[in-house]
Amino acid sequence: MTSEPIVRPLAKADKQDVCRIWVAGLAQSRLAAPWYLRRFFMGKMNLMRDAALADTGDVGPQGANLLATYDAKDDRRMFVATIGQPETVVGCCAVKKGMSETKREDDSTVGSIWRMSVDPVSRGHGIATKLMDACEGWARQNGCKKMGLFTINPVAAKFYVDRMGYKAVDHFHMKDNAIAKRLIKPVFRYEKRIA
Repeated sequence: MTSEPIVRPLAKADKQDVCRIWVAGLAQSRLAAPWYLRRFFMGKMNLMRDAALADTGDVGPQGANLLATYDAKDDRRMFVATIGQPETVVGCCAVKKGMSETKREDDSTVGSIWRMSVDPVSRGHGIATKLMDACEGWARQNGCKKMGLFTINPVAAKFYVDRMGYKAVDHFHMKDNAIAKRLIKPVFRYEKRIA
């Protein structure tokens, strides 16, 4: 990487790049499932991706809904990391008040992380740390005392714990039956105090 990354709020010109980077980042989650269940697991991940990319999803087709969802809202914000001149978007991360992905929780003192992804070519250069720092800073400025997030991705979980100081506090299974609980790793909730 030739220049220092800059983290800033999402802009109109970023929509397609953010969409592309976020969708590409979902492939890393396949590591959460054992090899013999990856096709099933990725099918479930693809359904979640399709819901986010739908006309009514928070990302929308080609990122069309990102500004309506995250730009200059009082309960949420998306940040992007860019490098170079002209700027190239290499990562994204959203933050909102409360732990619900879609519901407004204006009185919550917990902030949560959503849509975190760094372009595979740009990983390993501190971009994710800078994005998380920006999101935690926004949450702190907006009255949050704690941050939370959900992930099933073992690579992301290691980053959140080792680099960002989060701790696993709870888990749940996407399928609530005995066979699924034995075969598929749970989704973990992670938290960190920020104030």
